Amino acid sequence: MKAANWYLPLLLAITLFSCKTGQKTASTGQDDGIIEIVFLQMNDVYEISPLSDNSGGLARVAAIRKSLLAKNPNTFTVLAGDFISPSVIGTLKYDGKRIRGRQMVETLNTLGLDWVVFGNHEFDYDDLADLQARLDESNFVWLAGNAQQKSGDQLHPFKRHKPEGALPCPADLVVPVKDADGTTINLGVFGVLVNTGQKPFVVYSDAFAAAKESHAALKAKTDLIVGLTHLDVADDLKLAGMLPDVPLIMGGHDHDNMIHRVGKATVAKADANARTVYVHTLRYDKKSKTATVKSELRRVNGDIPDEPATAAVVAKWEKIKNESLSSAGFDAGKKVTELKTPLDCREAVVRHQQAPVGKYILDAMLAAAKTKPECAILNSGSIRVDDVLGGILTEIDVVRMLPFGGGISEVEMRGSLLRRTLDAGIQNKGKGGYLQLGHIARDEVKNTWLINKSPLDDAKVYRVVLPDFLLTGNEMNMDFLKTAAGADGKGTNNPGILSWVKGNPADKSDLRNDIRLALIDFLRKG
Repeated sequence: MKAANWYLPLLLAITLFSCKTGQKTASTGQDDGIIEIVFLQMNDVYEISPLSDNSGGLARVAAIRKSLLAKNPNTFTVLAGDFISPSVIGTLKYDGKRIRGRQMVETLNTLGLDWVVFGNHEFDYDDLADLQARLDESNFVWLAGNAQQKSGDQLHPFKRHKPEGALPCPADLVVPVKDADGTTINLGVFGVLVNTGQKPFVVYSDAFAAAKESHAALKAKTDLIVGLTHLDVADDLKLAGMLPDVPLIMGGHDHDNMIHRVGKATVAKADANARTVYVHTLRYDKKSKTATVKSELRRVNGDIPDEPATAAVVAKWEKIKNESLSSAGFDAGKKVTELKTPLDCREAVVRHQQAPVGKYILDAMLAAAKTKPECAILNSGSIRVDDVLGGILTEIDVVRMLPFGGGISEVEMRGSLLRRTLDAGIQNKGKGGYLQLGHIARDEVKNTWLINKSPLDDAKVYRVVLPDFLLTGNEMNMDFLKTAAGADGKGTNNPGILSWVKGNPADKSDLRNDIRLALIDFLRKG
């Protein structure tokens, strides 16, 4: 045996020499013409903590990022739109102001996010000041190829205001990338988004035209171009067909993970709320000018340890959230019910059709009412979780579903006004003013509305339960519902609403004071 092993010392010496020689060769910068770039992709992230099923959590994503960076310094972390809103934390107050995405920016800064593209939910807030504050707080780059800020009659890029000056949010980027052996390329990145986040301070151009313009500009000064988009998947696929030399489009807006091949291009989206992330490894050969993409969908769950710095920021905001919710009467982690089938709360569903989640809420409103209403209406914009909920439903899930809360009103409404309201709800299809309906149906053949299966009578007075918000007149196309109590304490100033009853704020057991408490009580009772 000893004689057979005489060569081991020699083999060890050769191996050590070879390793040292290899290290020396790499350190001299011998360019092999091949470079690998890694992209860690998220999209549509509204929650910083794990969800009720223990999936997601940005501290876990930060741990994945740290591991990827240790293996390849050319790792970029991206978010394909939608993160400022909606969220429970965003509706709460801290330091005297609504939080409105501040928790997201601080967490993503700590995580080490590199680039985002604007999503439609970045424009949820009517006041530009909230979005501007988030822009100024962020350390990452925002891309917006087809969205510009409107100031008076002027259009200009959105900007991040920093001590060194105003930094425009560009349409595209040129990023120099270099690996250990000296291979160097210029990477181009463009970003475009849907135009549904309509606000007076933003103007959109065509997303396809903007992407083509960025592509043409980048083509002359980069080796390779990738896209970061917040579009419907059909539009992402169309874009990939229009730009066949773009090997990777990382998209958002659709909340389910998916991957498509269009020619040689990859179009990928992860699950919302970081339930999953995509890890794309892009390998580029400078000599042949070819790119290949290997994509791995990773589930974000309890098997991944938290990255400590990000976890500390998440814990800070969770403490703020729980204290605020507790003061409002909610126990965040307490079970409400177990859903037998997933509850689809996505905007693409609740703003276009009658949905099971709408029925749950409407039934809860009817159960909480005191005047035995004949029917119920709910503006779909009240439902803001934009996600599919499944398994055990907790109180925090209900608050996520209805983050704005608000009271429930009971009114006596003339049939003519009820008809006008229901017609406006149809007009609002696709918007937050689309109505979920309780004990109301549409007879398309006779072109009329049915209340408890009987045709709506304009001359009749109906007892209707609805959110307080609708009576502010601030819902789209429903300004005619604006109502105030009569000066004498009787009736109202709206001729179509004869009486108006609200919850008693002094009575903590009155579920009409908060639609979320009404839903929790209804679901618990089964």
